[in-house]
Amino acid sequence: MSALKSASLLFFIFLFSGCSSDDAEVVIENLSYEIIFESQLSYSRGEKIPKQYKVFTDREDWLDFIPTIEEVNPDRAENLENIDFDFTNANLIIVIGEFYNSCCTKITINQVYKRSDNIIVDFEESEPGVAGALSQTYLLIKTQKQN
Repeated sequence: MSALKSASLLFFIFLFSGCSSDDAEVVIENLSYEIIFESQLSYSRGEKIPKQYKVFTDREDWLDFIPTIEEVNPDRAENLENIDFDFTNANLIIVIGEFYNSCCTKITINQVYKRSDNIIVDFEESEPGVAGALSQTYLLIKTQKQN
């Protein structure tokens, strides 16, 4: 075998054996979920709640988040603060859509999964309708805690 062929062969062996991707080692685990509440926030303040999702593993973290809602919609915040939820066995996730000057959107959950000990919510939101009302769709999701 010529030296050029040997060198090429060794190069490819090192190339393919040396390629290790951290992503290949990350395990993605699909999680079952249940939508437990869906509604609209309605407010006109200049400061808007950004589109997001947040995972709450205990009641204290949930109650720490409630002032974010209370700043824009005090009545809704009071209802959410008093929600009956068992944080011992489940995680609570809030998914908040975009703020629109027209009502109303629908949030669709594509997938909820766990990746590297982080819960990820893949969701999309429909376009708003034509009704002239300030609104922001949100929903609450429950996932079982993993042992």
